[in-house]
Amino acid sequence: MEDKNKYLIALSENPVAQFWKVPYEKLTAAEKVFVSVWELEAEVNNGGFHQYFFNSSGDNAKYCVSALERIGAMNAAALVRQANSVFENGEPPVDSEIRQSKVESFTEEQKNFLDQLDQKFFKYPDKLTELLYDFVMKNRGEIRGLN
Repeated sequence: MEDKNKYLIALSENPVAQFWKVPYEKLTAAEKVFVSVWELEAEVNNGGFHQYFFNSSGDNAKYCVSALERIGAMNAAALVRQANSVFENGEPPVDSEIRQSKVESFTEEQKNFLDQLDQKFFKYPDKLTELLYDFVMKNRGEIRGLN
């Protein structure tokens, strides 16, 4: 697993890769999946769903469920769907200012709910590294920066 994680880290930092150089809409479908899963894992592990939604990674949060489903991470997708449910219609706003305002006004109940989801996420109900690595290998032709 360590080699796969090192590979994914190297891919995320590859100077040819477009992940963080172009707007999300200009990424290929496979690149969008990579970014969605990568940012989710990094942000939730660092500061929970609260941080994920507050930071720029939350701009693409509404797409994250489908990205996780696409790599086969059905349990993680269910957790993100639950986390998204704290927003109206289960869709975190794409606009960061609007989303941040909503995050700042979460009730204690909403914060506790997200904290509980954090704990479930930390148990890794899916092998995200393995699933993302396999996805990248299967879709390498769609990911700029891969040889």
